[in-house]
Amino acid sequence: MILTNREIFLLIICTVFYITLFILVIKANRQKIQLLQSRLDNIHAMQKMAVIEPRQDVNNIFSSPVYLHIKQYLNEGRSIADEDWKTLAEVVNDTYPGFTEKLFSLYRMSDQDYHVSLLIKIRLQPKDIATLTAHSKESIASTRSRLYQKVFGKKGSTKDWDDFILSI
Repeated sequence: MILTNREIFLLIICTVFYITLFILVIKANRQKIQLLQSRLDNIHAMQKMAVIEPRQDVNNIFSSPVYLHIKQYLNEGRSIADEDWKTLAEVVNDTYPGFTEKLFSLYRMSDQDYHVSLLIKIRLQPKDIATLTAHSKESIASTRSRLYQKVFGKKGSTKDWDDFILSI
């Protein structure tokens, strides 16, 4: 079978296209690997820093005015007020220096993601987190597992995210 000039030309074009596509896929995969390696390096650095004890007694969180407000909100079935989110972040960062910076160095979180992580850090249950953030339990579970996947680049359970947050 003899190929015509047109068929040879199309064959060359297709070959060049597939080679170009192959090269682009390899480059994209290399970039993903570099990003994941960078995140992994950040995680390892944070785990080394996690060995450092909290600056204040952790019980200071549980006796703080903002924690008492949170308990009151839970009793009333209300979500947390904006000013209390700021105060809670300050109390957590005073007790666990650099907590917020560590989180945001791994992934640019939405307010919802950050609020869920703050409440995990003060050891609240998912049903209470749902109440305080005005979301469903399913939404909170989805947020936790999604965050684990975004930060670590692999599927993880909600408990995996909780364990990570408690470790930093």
